Amino acid sequence: MRQTDKKDNGFKAFWDAYGLKRDRAGAERAWNRLSAGDRRAALAGIAAYRDDCSRRGVSMAYGVRYLTHRRWEDEYDDAPASVPAPAAAPPENGQEMEIW
Repeated sequence: MRQTDKKDNGFKAFWDAYGLKRDRAGAERAWNRLSAGDRRAALAGIAAYRDDCSRRGVSMAYGVRYLTHRRWEDEYDDAPASVPAPAAAPPENGQEMEIW
């Protein structure tokens, strides 16, 4: 029997699914501290987190931050992250706009 074979705890699946491959050692330490249920939830939550980051135009956090901050537990909605202010209406009847 080979002693070099490690029991798979799912980290490779997380690492591959997350996609942002930075600070593997930190991510693996954070992964190993999670319960089996949290690991399943973290893996299942990647797609919603990725979609939310994309929708808001922000970068995904490194995997270690996703895990330690439990980002899979965040509530994501479909509303824009910020609503642009309405454009100022042009002056009517040839009046100039007041400049402060």
